Parts: sequence; structure tokens; C-alpha cells
Amino acid sequence: MDSRLERFRTYFERLDPDSRPSSLLGDDRYAEPPGRAMGEQLASRLKLAPSSSHLVTGPAGTGKTTQLYRAAEALGSGDTRAVYVDVSTQHDLDKNLAGVLVVLAGLELAKLVGRHSDDAVHAARESFRRWAYGHREFIPDDPREYEYDDYPESDEEPGYWHQRPGVIAPPLSPLPLDSAEKIEALKMLKQALPDGIRHVAILFDSLDRLDDAEAFRKAAIDDVRALRHAGIGVAVVSPMRLLYGPNRPIVDVFDQVHIVPAVDVSQSLEGRDFLLRVLAKRTDEGVVVPEMRGRLVDASGGLLRDLLQLTRSAVEEAFVAGADAVAPEHVARAVDEHGRTMMYGLQKQELDTLDNLRRRGAFVPTNDDLIALLVSRRVIEYQGTTKRYAVHPAIEPLLASLRRKK
Repeated sequence: MDSRLERFRTYFERLDPDSRPSSLLGDDRYAEPPGRAMGEQLASRLKLAPSSSHLVTGPAGTGKTTQLYRAAEALGSGDTRAVYVDVSTQHDLDKNLAGVLVVLAGLELAKLVGRHSDDAVHAARESFRRWAYGHREFIPDDPREYEYDDYPESDEEPGYWHQRPGVIAPPLSPLPLDSAEKIEALKMLKQALPDGIRHVAILFDSLDRLDDAEAFRKAAIDDVRALRHAGIGVAVVSPMRLLYGPNRPIVDVFDQVHIVPAVDVSQSLEGRDFLLRVLAKRTDEGVVVPEMRGRLVDASGGLLRDLLQLTRSAVEEAFVAGADAVAPEHVARAVDEHGRTMMYGLQKQELDTLDNLRRRGAFVPTNDDLIALLVSRRVIEYQGTTKRYAVHPAIEPLLASLRRKK
């Protein structure tokens, strides 16, 4: 294979923003963020309070999934274990969520327990399999429905088989959450854990993809409360919009809220250095020189996913142009394309809001339209002593160009 092609393919793969954190950590592509990482803090709190509940949120692409992996790793020994669960790989998030987290937790506990001789433990494990994937159930006929002489005399009991759907297998019809029965089954499995493991925490990922706050509310209030009653720790990645407006009370269901923020690259030297180290882990200076790395960090707005996507696009531009390294024009094309993609679908009122923020720094997320700009990353929120809002750097020049045309 052409050595240049092989080299660029390697970088293209290593810059994939959708790479699973397990592969990043295994290939030494992970760079430690400044300060104490959220994953370590979450693990520490679960060690101290094993049955506590935690909400993890923040803008898309800030590394929430990676931090859940880090928390699970940190709890890989001792009397408390954590299990990472990507809900989206096992359940259609567009379907009913009631009971799903409890059933997934039960399946994971059953894996930890392994084979067990106790009949009650075996029954609890089988119950979760039935609740998850459905089962056939024989419904006997009621003898009272027959006349005395008409009741069948065959050896087989009259009746019919009924297929009860599982909670996880899509498409699903809504099912009631039989909390008491499931809690007792969870407790039974927890008591049967191998020697040395006293506590378990389940870390649920992907629920930040839910646009329906009501669906998340049902899952949080029903399932998280049930897991806590069973003495199981839980962390759930949530949609960012729960931090604002009428959805805020949902947050109170959890003991702790952990925000994985965007990195303020314009005001934090440590944050900027962190993102530069991320690129250093995935590329070499022969392809993306330090100057280009700096431009890409600035254009990302401090969002890890956008940084990887922009760098990947710049590498692709360089390859298509026949260059051996990323040049300023390749970065400019990648940033312009990214910005134009983010501008698609914006209405005049939203454009005016973004331009006002760009020029005056004024932004207060008080309604759904403004919150939507945050959720879509067109506006980036930076944490600190006081919150700071900024337009995504990739769309700033496009907004300025639109204003000049007026």
C-alpha cells in the first residue's frame, strides 16, 4: 500500500470522534484533562456512598462517555464495582423507557453473579431475562367457562399461549414497572455477588440523545429511585436541556450533578494545553504542525468532539489536495464547512440572537429557542466563577459576513 495513503488512513482513524473510549484508553490516545477529572470524582463519590445517584451532563462532545469509562476503571477493584452500559446499543431510545434501566441493571448484576446454585438467585436472574426479552406464558382456560359435559377430556390442559413482550426488544408497547418485584430480584442478585464485591454501580450512557425531557423524567424518577431502593449506585448521562427552564426539577431526583463543560481555550492555559495534548496523542507534527494544532483548538471552541472532527476534516483536505501536511488553507476549508453545517436551518430570529452574542456578549437562556442554541452547540457555555457564553468560533465569520451584506 502507498505509504502516504497508509499514514493518512491511520490519522483519519485515530481522529474519529466516535471512537469508543475503551479503544482510546487501550491505545494510549487518552489525554488527562486539567484538574481532577469528572470520572475520578464520580468514582470517589460512589466509593463513599455506593447507593447514591448521579446526573452527568454537559454539551455534546465534551467527553462524558470517556469519563464514565474512567469511573468504571477506577472502580475496578475493592468492594464497589461499576458497570458501564450504553443504553442505545441495547434499546431503541425512541421507544418507551419505563423500566428499561432497572432491567438492564438486573442483567448486568446477573453477569457479575455468574452461575449460582441457589434457586432463588437463579429465579431472579431468569426473571430479568424474561422482563428484558419477553417470554411465552401458558394461560389455562377457566373451567367455569364450560358447560359441565363440554369440558375437554384430553390429557392436555386446555388453554392458550400468550407472548409477553420484553422491555428491551423494540418495538415495544408501554409496560407498567412492577417496582416491588424487580427491586426484590435486584436485592437477591446483589446478595449473591462474588466474595469481595459488596456494592455495584451502573453507569448508563447515551440518554443525552433524548430530545423528549418527559421520557427522561419517567426513566429517572421510576428507575433511578428503584435502583436506589435496591442499594445500587447509578450514574446517568442526561440531555443538557435538563439544566434549564421547567425541566430543572428532574435534577433533584439525583444526589449529585456532574457537568462536563467545554474547555475555555481563550481564558484557560491549562485547558488549551489539554486539547493540544489530545491532538499530540493522535497525530504527529509531520502532518499537523503546532501552529495548525493551535488554529484547530481555537476553531473547536473547546469542544473535544468538534476538535477531532475539524482535525479529521483538515487531514482529509490535505490528502485530497496532494499535500503531505495540513496547511492553513486546509484548516480554513474544514472550519468553513463545519460552520456552514452548523448554520443550516437557523431562522432570522436565531441568527439575530447569535449575532447579538457575537458583538455584545449578551445571552441569557430563558426559553426553549435559546436553550436549543446551547444544546446544538451554536452557543457554547463556559463554566467558571461566572458563566460565560460565546458563539461557536466556526460560525463567527459566517455571521460577520451576513451582517456586512445587510
